Amino acid sequence: MVLERLKPDVFVTVIGANRPSSSFKQIIFLRENFDVSKIDTSRFPSPSIIITTSAQLKNQIHNATKSSSLNVQVVHPAPAEDVSLADWSEKLAVKEKYSDGREFFLCFKSISRSSQWEEILKAFSIFKKWQQSSFKLLLVGHVAPDFRNELEGKLASYKYRTDVTLLDPSVEDINRILPTAFGIICGDKDYTGINMLNAFHAEVPVISSPNDLFDEELSGVFLPAIALADELSRQLINLYRDERLRDTLIEKGREKIKQFSWVQTVNRWAELLFDV
Repeated sequence: MVLERLKPDVFVTVIGANRPSSSFKQIIFLRENFDVSKIDTSRFPSPSIIITTSAQLKNQIHNATKSSSLNVQVVHPAPAEDVSLADWSEKLAVKEKYSDGREFFLCFKSISRSSQWEEILKAFSIFKKWQQSSFKLLLVGHVAPDFRNELEGKLASYKYRTDVTLLDPSVEDINRILPTAFGIICGDKDYTGINMLNAFHAEVPVISSPNDLFDEELSGVFLPAIALADELSRQLINLYRDERLRDTLIEKGREKIKQFSWVQTVNRWAELLFDV
């Protein structure tokens, strides 16, 4: 009813609106957590534009709707403005607060019964046995509410429990912690690439799955490993023992991040607005 009264030329939304009697065009922004299987194309009247954050999501939308006629456009995001290189004093302060002054890996991983989060701990165990170090693992992720009690029980029996810290991203300032990490583990699919882009910007090397990248051109800029213990542990070890590899990854990330900025993102949005 509001849209009928306002009679907008263009309506920007995250869900799509049932079309009223008056005609208006829509820009529908489908974020990465949108369930493409629930897309209702009746809410996307032509000539609407659907905007998403990766070519993979674009393909998923076309496959879910079984339509190649939908106008789906990709707009990449950029690294957070408050992420930057950490100086010596900043690294010291963060490590003292979160990792007892020790080096650490920062891992992004949702935690539930079906998320295979235990593979991360298995990989970390293999790394610790090989390296015999004081490294810690900071695990960033939302814990499924129905899994919290079971999680505590599983963690209590983990050999390196004192070396693992769970961080709630809604509470902790992850963008302050990230630049001080020894390495970043992207344990979940990320169709925005925000964690990876932030790491490149902060010059921290990344380990991630080569599958489901938000941009296929990133394939040579990180250490590839799906979130299984054997693969992931091997890359943790490689990142620790090969300083030249580490420097190469940082340099590649530094070059790649030049292609992503919020100025470019905003300009792309502006182009699409004017097209509509």
